Amino acid sequence: MLIVSILAIPFTAAIIMLLLRRGSPAVPVSVSAIVFVSSCLLLRGVFSGNDAVLRVSLPGPYVPTFRADAASSVFAALAAFVWLAVSIYMPGYMKHEKRPESFYIWTLFTQTAVLGVFLAGDFLTMLLFFELMTVASYFWVIDRWDRKAVRAGYLYLFFSLAAGFLVAMGIVMTSEATGILPAVGSGPAASSDPRLFGWGIAMFALGFGIKAGIVPLHVWLPHAHSAAPTPASALLSGLLIKVGAYGLVRTAGMAGWGLADISGVEWFGPTLTAAGICSMLIGVVSALLQSDAKRLLAYHSISQMGYIAFGLGIGSCLGADGGVAVAGAVYHVMNHALFKAALFLGVGIIYVSTHETNLYRLGGLLRRFPVTAALMLVAVLGITGAPGLNGYASKTLLHHAAGIAAETGSRWLAWAERLFVVTGVGTAASFIKLYYLIFLRKPGEEAHRGKRADKSPADAREQSDMPAKGRAPAWMHAAMGLLAAAMVGIGVAPGFFAEKLVIPVVRTLGAEQGIAGLAAFALPDHVGSAFWNAGDVFSIIITLIVGMLVCIAGLRLGIFHWKPPVWMTEEGLGKMAAKGVLRLWDEGAREYHVIADNAHESGDALKNRLYSFVRKFDRARSGTVGRVTVTGISADAALLFVILALLIVWYIIVHPDIPESWLWIFRTQQ
Repeated sequence: MLIVSILAIPFTAAIIMLLLRRGSPAVPVSVSAIVFVSSCLLLRGVFSGNDAVLRVSLPGPYVPTFRADAASSVFAALAAFVWLAVSIYMPGYMKHEKRPESFYIWTLFTQTAVLGVFLAGDFLTMLLFFELMTVASYFWVIDRWDRKAVRAGYLYLFFSLAAGFLVAMGIVMTSEATGILPAVGSGPAASSDPRLFGWGIAMFALGFGIKAGIVPLHVWLPHAHSAAPTPASALLSGLLIKVGAYGLVRTAGMAGWGLADISGVEWFGPTLTAAGICSMLIGVVSALLQSDAKRLLAYHSISQMGYIAFGLGIGSCLGADGGVAVAGAVYHVMNHALFKAALFLGVGIIYVSTHETNLYRLGGLLRRFPVTAALMLVAVLGITGAPGLNGYASKTLLHHAAGIAAETGSRWLAWAERLFVVTGVGTAASFIKLYYLIFLRKPGEEAHRGKRADKSPADAREQSDMPAKGRAPAWMHAAMGLLAAAMVGIGVAPGFFAEKLVIPVVRTLGAEQGIAGLAAFALPDHVGSAFWNAGDVFSIIITLIVGMLVCIAGLRLGIFHWKPPVWMTEEGLGKMAAKGVLRLWDEGAREYHVIADNAHESGDALKNRLYSFVRKFDRARSGTVGRVTVTGISADAALLFVILALLIVWYIIVHPDIPESWLWIFRTQQ
């Protein structure tokens, strides 16, 4: 019943608002509150040992299935909590937009879809909600209907539909290889065709990797997140890309987490690890070079999703020793949803007051936005992994997992650990840069070499129109405060949340054997103190200090203003690839037209000759075949009869045994 209410309430509210063609901002808030309470009740029931299963009987072979286990209920509760916070924030922001009612409607549809993905009991049901999420969230991206939004929307829609197609292919291939429709959370699959099963897992990984923004499938993400209104950006980054992460988690469970002896998927762990490393590095480097606050946060979504993919990949590579990595990835999914949503909401408050997101045109806003600055500081410390905040817990687990992988003796895994540390330094540098440029830098000065910033008259008017105190509606700060409270709670008691939430999820995902690697964190006697290991605390402090030095050097030397050449950017490479494909298409089309024209001319000539040849059979005329003169029929037809008779004689000579059917004909005639 709880599953029904969680899915039906937002969907029904969206339908009513759509039919009435109007909506109130109170509706998303009320619906989100009810859904959050329902998801908490569902979570409590599941953790009490009562998994919920719902099957919808429909005519035909397909029976939609919904299932709430520890993993799906935690993801659903997380989604409901973040959605509630953003819904509280939404009215204060959307009153500055042109179509808030439409935005509220599509928000409710998207909420239904996201929760449906998390609670789906089979992959086909998951795909249906996945596609509903694509369509509904597309209208978020194009909400402003300007050129930038429409372009970002088309890019988002193209990649999302491609992701859905790949997931559908994965369902078909794994179903064919295993003989059944793959169920979500059913553990390692037993396949009769390892090669086909491996291809199915690859399709799943690609489809969910696109939605998660994993490099090189991430091109859509910076455009969509920066073009959408801030509440949509917070949900896109905080939750919708977690749908991709959730799909990868379930896919890894189907592939056995490296624990089950399943042929055809040996590549899964190393490939996902490599993709995670690339996402971490490319995302953080791209973020450092951004001048727009929302694009910086968008690129950091790519980097942080790289952390999650890295943990899932390492967990699959290590097998029985991969429990720490899987736990770190799951923990980081929760943490990233909190601090990234809070960061986007903070930038949104700055935008509605200044109409500016360019970091180099902001500055000195600490006095005008003291509450926003304080709440954003919590989120900044959280994403950089500072001790006492939530990011520290998940990054500590992932760092331990990287160390375990490096100890296996594999050279590339040793490099993976080093690159993990480098990414941490880059993350610290980029968020110190973000916070400094918005709140601490003196307004009107360039961030490097002490130059004054050039401002247009429009920029000057925006600065003069900025509120003296920078006051935002209290509910917007309340939404950020709700997220900040969760971050502080997890940061103060990381072991408690690991024991009560993360470890049960890891067990449910099928990595029970890997739990042995979590002994130092899972045992009640150690769970509170293991995260506060002096070495871990010292390591993260060094990372933060080095990140601060990198930030200072980058700002003073102007490194963060460097614009890479086109061939070094993913967008440039994408455009070059697209131009190459179009060029090949044009050449192919040109060659096709030439071949088609030649074939058409040859066909006309052959048709005329054949027609004149066949017409001969219509003309009766006399002719002589040997000593026989034939009259009244075409000589060509007579020639055909002679040839047929010769073939019959030749067959009899070659096959002297007369077929029984022929003998029966002869006897009948006699």
